[in-house]
Amino acid sequence: MSLLHRHKTPAAKPRVDDIVDSEGGGFHHAARQPMVDVAPYASDGRYRLVRLGDHTEPLAREEFVPRIHQLYPQLDLDDAEMVHWADRPWEWPTWHPGQA
Repeated sequence: MSLLHRHKTPAAKPRVDDIVDSEGGGFHHAARQPMVDVAPYASDGRYRLVRLGDHTEPLAREEFVPRIHQLYPQLDLDDAEMVHWADRPWEWPTWHPGQA
């Protein structure tokens, strides 16, 4: 069974970690979960939470593409079925060196 086929098979029950509150939003909820799910934009930090398969990571703009290609080398980042953005695609909060 291919990774893509296995990933697109709906889970028997919703996972508890499918919801991450961020500015009143959360991750994508559907019968078919995307391989990469980017949580809503939050203007108070440097990172966006990104669900990658069964775990979630905070990723900065410069970390996003290398991390995705590390885990899923053949993934087309423009494929809306495989990469879901809750809002503001390809945008990250403004961050300046020296900020905590």
